[in-house]
Amino acid sequence: MWRRTTGGIAAVGSAIALATTFTAPASAEATAFTSAKSALAKPASAEPAQTTAGKPYDVTLPTGDKVHVSASGVAAVTAVPRKDGYTPAFSVTQTDGDLYVVPDDQTSADPASFNVTALHEGRRPAVPAPRASDGLVTIRVKGIARDGRVGRGTYNVFDVKDGTRGSSRRVLPGDPDLPCTDASWDGSSCIRVPPGTYSITGVIETMPPWQSSTAQDTPLNRSFVGHPEIEITEDTDLVLDARRANEVKIDTPDHVTKRNRGALSHLMWTRTPQKGPATSQGVLMGGGSQLEERVFMQPAPRVRAGSFEIYTRWRLDAPSITMRAPGLTLSPEYVNPVYFSDVSSQYPRLNGTTRLRVADGDRPGADLRGRLALIRRSDGVSVAEQSNRAAAAGARMVAIYNDKPGVNGDTNGSGIKLTVPTVRLSHEEGRALLSRAPVTVTAAGVVSSPYMYELLYPEKQQIPKKLHYVARTRDLARVRNDYYGFATMSTGRYSRRPWESLSTAYTFPFTGAPRSRIEYLSADPETMWTARAATPEEPYNHLFPDEDTPYVQLDESVWLSHLPGQRRTRTWFKAPLTGGLNPLSPIARTGDRLRMRVGLVDAAGNFSRAYSSNFPGGFATAFRVYQGEKLIASTIHLPTGSLNLPPDEETYRIEYDVDNHASWARLSTRTKTAWTFRSARPSGTETAVVPLLQIDYDADLGLNNRARSRTLNLAVRHQDGSTTPLRRLSLAVSYDDGASWTKTFLRKTRNGYSTRLRGHGKVSLKVQAEDTAGNVLSQETIRAYTLP
Repeated sequence: MWRRTTGGIAAVGSAIALATTFTAPASAEATAFTSAKSALAKPASAEPAQTTAGKPYDVTLPTGDKVHVSASGVAAVTAVPRKDGYTPAFSVTQTDGDLYVVPDDQTSADPASFNVTALHEGRRPAVPAPRASDGLVTIRVKGIARDGRVGRGTYNVFDVKDGTRGSSRRVLPGDPDLPCTDASWDGSSCIRVPPGTYSITGVIETMPPWQSSTAQDTPLNRSFVGHPEIEITEDTDLVLDARRANEVKIDTPDHVTKRNRGALSHLMWTRTPQKGPATSQGVLMGGGSQLEERVFMQPAPRVRAGSFEIYTRWRLDAPSITMRAPGLTLSPEYVNPVYFSDVSSQYPRLNGTTRLRVADGDRPGADLRGRLALIRRSDGVSVAEQSNRAAAAGARMVAIYNDKPGVNGDTNGSGIKLTVPTVRLSHEEGRALLSRAPVTVTAAGVVSSPYMYELLYPEKQQIPKKLHYVARTRDLARVRNDYYGFATMSTGRYSRRPWESLSTAYTFPFTGAPRSRIEYLSADPETMWTARAATPEEPYNHLFPDEDTPYVQLDESVWLSHLPGQRRTRTWFKAPLTGGLNPLSPIARTGDRLRMRVGLVDAAGNFSRAYSSNFPGGFATAFRVYQGEKLIASTIHLPTGSLNLPPDEETYRIEYDVDNHASWARLSTRTKTAWTFRSARPSGTETAVVPLLQIDYDADLGLNNRARSRTLNLAVRHQDGSTTPLRRLSLAVSYDDGASWTKTFLRKTRNGYSTRLRGHGKVSLKVQAEDTAGNVLSQETIRAYTLP
């Protein structure tokens, strides 16, 4: 469960080109457990937390950008909206065990200021070890953008023989007045190194033609350029020329797709020396961090020392907006929603196909009724003012074309809702439409794409000249996602290559729930995938204040690779939502230390953290641990932490209650779960997973969580996979929210137990299970699902 966070354009994307991140309040995240004497846990600010391995954390960068790193190694980056409307991309680097996340408008700053790991641990930047200055050679680097102008960007120098130099960073074009040094970071564009073999690669940004080529603003596109392996024996001048890079192209012959805003999310690479640690780097891009969803890579020969890999990551779906006019090629893009809305429902989009006569929205007295108003962008007037003025005059749709060559994503302001669908066009497209007036445009919009391509294309050891990929569904894995419930949602998919210890990703608003969507995933044994979904849709902005509400974020319980043609079905938010355990972080004991993490799980086993909200109309949780009948720990905050236990075998009970007071909640409004087990110190350094019982509920439900059959199937299993037989299992049902209960007969089946429910309306469930070893589970769920 999550509360709304302050700030928040996401660097984690959207069907309307934005991203939502899932970020827990740092104070709750840090909370462990208190002793029973204080009854309820205090906030972390009042009492230091006990640290546990793999614990999630949040860090605020010097720019105000927020980084969340989860226990499973998933990093999400949230960009606080900036006054100038700048949407950054992030340079992500892992080197020497530290994670660096640098906004692309801070490339001239010392990367040590953006060391997420050091900021979290409270470490000061390390003092560079002194280096001998004699015997060094000078490398001077110049960047050239794709249009031939001086290029803005960064590059890194890495010793591929033994990695002793680590990954030194420089900016382009750099400060010409700074001396050339051998420091790991400097604001100049040159570097001093010992003669040797290096990887010298970087990213060059190409700016719009109407803007300075080195402006700290949103680029048109990015290019990976340089030399993954080059011998440096003397003073050398290098040119990182983006014109030598080839575009990454993708065809999807089985579906019509478009690079909607946020389609390109990752450009990541790693370089491993012959001996020594690797360095991993990349650019994390969200909707709006480039004006074009394009990336280029310079061909490079096969490396001989160590290893090299680079990949791009894409999200393609049905075109969100298209426009056709006789004799014209048009590439409309919705103006960036982050400036005009907090959630997707506040942003007007075209759904379906319509024919609109084009009218000159700048001509005084023009008849705009029922037409597409074509308006020239102006630095002195906000896009919202231009669009809403035309809408007030009757326009059904607005197209803003740039007042200078090319495209422009600057909206000249934010905080005003749009009233009609509004797109941007290039200067050339707008002028061409005006020259053909009167002309009719056919506009088509897709709000909820029924399919999605999640594609990752790695290149190993070299970069070929041809970077044209064909994504045929027969060569991809097919995952059908069934999204249950009534509330709006946000969804995201995470990928990970073997050399990545964390996964960064963007999440997107998911409209039209409940419904199903087909995802096609890159099928590669070395590419692992997982997913998440949250309800309701979490705001990607906070321009229009609304009442606080809690969020449920479900994480898929496994990372999987896929084979070509493989098919899977995954359900999300299928009822009931009950107290449960995280399969990726089970309750386990090492020595006298018991590690605990509980939350909510849906019928598919997707896991969500859950803790008390700090506002009315949210969640109220209570977590308690008993030794025998003695309360030894409790908290109303995040139920994650660890306890010291006596070495001898004792009986313990973990209780976890969640009340959901959210206005959007219809089902699983209250759940109570208690696990009873015996535990003693494991032998040696062994970590023993506690054999807690869990119940799997399987009802035949429609996507609205309404039963299509009165049969309910139950299965009982152990958290550690053990097979201790059941001693007893009982089920009671209630149709008055738990005021009265009736036991129901359970029939043994091949896969568990089954019963037929006979009531109507919202059914509540109470389960009691005990195995022959004395492990007990008691679980009560009020309004589990609906019976016809």
